[in-house]
Amino acid sequence: MPLEITRGSVDDIDSLEPLWVAVHHAHQAAMPELAPYVDDEETWREHRPLYVELFERPDTFLFLARVDGELIGYALGCVAPASEGFAADTWRVGDRIGELESLSVLPEHRGEGIGSQLLDKVDEAFEKLGIDDVVIGALPGNTGALKLYESRGFKPTWIYLSRFAARGDR
Repeated sequence: MPLEITRGSVDDIDSLEPLWVAVHHAHQAAMPELAPYVDDEETWREHRPLYVELFERPDTFLFLARVDGELIGYALGCVAPASEGFAADTWRVGDRIGELESLSVLPEHRGEGIGSQLLDKVDEAFEKLGIDDVVIGALPGNTGALKLYESRGFKPTWIYLSRFAARGDR
């Protein structure tokens, strides 16, 4: 079954819901101690507007991975002025920074190299846009994603810590 990776658009956002929910489930599995998590419907309802907003930027791109016509993965990247992020006041970076906003491969297709192939497309897209500096966010417990990103030259840069009342942190 050959993998096909094509360019997507804002019109494809709704098809990403099950893939985003798969990311949400990976977050829950990677870091169960951060519970309680929102349910599947709420995670998509909260996350979808971000994707719509990103497509209002000129240099946002989406790659869709399909096997036999079935959508099994995606990668969404965007570009922003470095001054809008956390890097420019600390590190030497270009005027614009790319961000891999999200990468998802359905669980039954993980380990097949699909994430790497999507990242190849992401790298090509950033290169065409003249972007050399790229950031990716990942949960510390998502060791599979961290291993993939680190194998491609990414290094841990910034860690957010949280204290949420719903999980009894106070």
